[in-house]
Amino acid sequence: MDKTSPIKLIDTPQKNSLGAVGLLALLLLNVSTMGCRSAKVAEPLTDKLAGNAPATQLEFWHTLADRPVTSNDEAFHGLILFIDGEDNNKDYTARVEQLSARQMLPSGFDEPGEEAVKRGTVAVAFTRALEVTGGVSMQLFGPTPRYAARELQYMRLFPQGSPHQTFSGREFLGVIGRIEDHQRTDHPVDSSSMRAEQPETETP
Repeated sequence: MDKTSPIKLIDTPQKNSLGAVGLLALLLLNVSTMGCRSAKVAEPLTDKLAGNAPATQLEFWHTLADRPVTSNDEAFHGLILFIDGEDNNKDYTARVEQLSARQMLPSGFDEPGEEAVKRGTVAVAFTRALEVTGGVSMQLFGPTPRYAARELQYMRLFPQGSPHQTFSGREFLGVIGRIEDHQRTDHPVDSSSMRAEQPETETP
């Protein structure tokens, strides 16, 4: 009786190849999923430094400069301080309502306060504050995040990059500084012109 085991034909290279492809696909899926997640700021400075006292405002700006990421709430507090000189809103929801009433946020904006602010969101606010008309596209469709960021880059007020990128605290302060220089010499920001009535409709 022949006890020799039968030879099994196994296409090992093909199995290994398929396994490698599957592993690569899984890795790419994980990277893609991670890329879609927005960074979050665990403890926004506005939790403790949202007051209007000069010392508190100064500490807010100095501390923000060392932050790796700027949150929506921090950015909006900074925007209101820059334009009005003070922020009397009690929380993030009130800041969103105030900026939305002034048409200084993208249409349909609805993002958490601790989420990293997008450059396009900040760009919309500043194009409104500076009354930037922009090119043909922005005149047709309004200051959408894409067109607003592009226009501010053209004006050398914004760093190059995607409107979906965020700002570090130092980058955000750099933008504030450049815009402060711009409005001081060319176009002063008039907060009284940021009216809530007669909202404009933004074309998608």
